[in-house]
Amino acid sequence: MAARCPRAVGNALAVESLVNDYGADVCRWWVSSLAFDGDVKVDLEFFRLAGESYRKIRNTIRFLLSNLADFEPEQHAVPLEDIESHSVDGWILGHAAQVERHVREAMHRYAFREAHLALFDFCNDAVSATYCVAVKDRLYCDETDSARRRRCQTTMHHLADLLCRLLAPIVPHTANEAFRSLHGDEASIFDTTHKGLSYESATEWPAIMRQREGVLKSLEEAKASGIENPLDAGVVVPDPEDRFKPFLEDFADLCGVSRARFVHGIGDIEIEDLREEPRCERSWKRDGTVALRSDGGHLSERDARAVGV
Repeated sequence: MAARCPRAVGNALAVESLVNDYGADVCRWWVSSLAFDGDVKVDLEFFRLAGESYRKIRNTIRFLLSNLADFEPEQHAVPLEDIESHSVDGWILGHAAQVERHVREAMHRYAFREAHLALFDFCNDAVSATYCVAVKDRLYCDETDSARRRRCQTTMHHLADLLCRLLAPIVPHTANEAFRSLHGDEASIFDTTHKGLSYESATEWPAIMRQREGVLKSLEEAKASGIENPLDAGVVVPDPEDRFKPFLEDFADLCGVSRARFVHGIGDIEIEDLREEPRCERSWKRDGTVALRSDGGHLSERDARAVGV
């Protein structure tokens, strides 16, 4: 049985013990983070921290896979060219295509730390903290076969597949395990050819995300007036050039609020207090369509359709 303290002779660390204690993929993930053009410092704390960041990557892929249980690509997938570039799905796909090009180019230069950081930031910030949070409502509350839910699942399938392929050189056991969950137990990521993701997001997305940052700041400030839950709020966002309207469908979910409006002619972001309006008992949204339904519950129009009342 391996000793808990993986020390060999002097201050050296025994590789076999490190692998036993932390796992091969965590050790490989740590190695990929190193700037190998200088001295490499080794400490057990580094492996603990590598394990934490590795678990964030693994949990991101797990969330994507867990929402594909009722998704059959041959039956439910939306053609990539039919996913609107102004949707939140279009945003993350365009971002993913950029990250893929960056990671593959970095790998060709043996810039493994650069690839490592790009993959971690993409999973932790863009996919997990932004995209997955924004689409939870439609995944859980839309009708099972609704167009936007299937569009979202199609996007998640592309993301999971791409992450498996980009991560395979670094964390092969994790990548292959996820790949088999996605494509079947007989599949192996090491028997496939890397498929590139070709997709371009709408050019207005950087401006939209800056507006989102402004909304999140305003929501934080609104807590002083008692609006603790963002779903108790609506947002009114300036649109001086009338170019943000196509992004309206997904903007409220991107900000975590019940509804949003883009308005020409206002100077600052405004937060609407919706706490006096009825709340959907299923999604907790106050979107202006909540009413008493035939089953005695208060539901939004979307949620009422989903449950058939």
